[in-house]
Amino acid sequence: MTVVVLAGGQATRLPGKLARPIGAENEPLVVRVVRQLTVGGRPCVISVREPLPSDLAARIAAPVAVDRYQDAGPLGGLASATAQVQTPLTFAAAGDLANIDTTAIDELIERYESERARGESVDAVVPRHSSGQLEPLAALYDTKVLHDNAVRTLASGNKKVTGALHGMHIAYYDIAPDRVVLYHNVNTAADLSGVIAR
Repeated sequence: MTVVVLAGGQATRLPGKLARPIGAENEPLVVRVVRQLTVGGRPCVISVREPLPSDLAARIAAPVAVDRYQDAGPLGGLASATAQVQTPLTFAAAGDLANIDTTAIDELIERYESERARGESVDAVVPRHSSGQLEPLAALYDTKVLHDNAVRTLASGNKKVTGALHGMHIAYYDIAPDRVVLYHNVNTAADLSGVIAR
């Protein structure tokens, strides 16, 4: 499995947020996310609209996939990055998920393997909140299916990540109340208060 961290957003509500120092280590947000998701040596690809600033790039030991699709948002980033992924599975993560870590990946892989052991076809394991809201940018995917669906969805004129889910065999992973914090996005300065200090 390869981790794809999406770091190409324009961050209009909190400009420069992925470079913002955060947490107990006071490290840039995207560096923290990559570190937390690659514990144990999982491979990682960083999806960007343009090359990372040199100070950030120096702190991330992972290949970078520059978007091949102009102004196509996260879906364009996924289509571009998964073209480089060599593993059967991809964990797609938004670069502003400050609290996400490998335990979230492990839970989704366990669900994936459980479904497969029952003979079920699974193209994705997508976390789901009690409200029904999905977390497609903190989800596990069959790499080829995600890539092909992303390319096809973009070609149809649809740039929504959820659009690429159509036609997939999805296993939903219901997020327990004590795990909601892992899916905390940093979109505004106020969101920084929800970041776990680690």
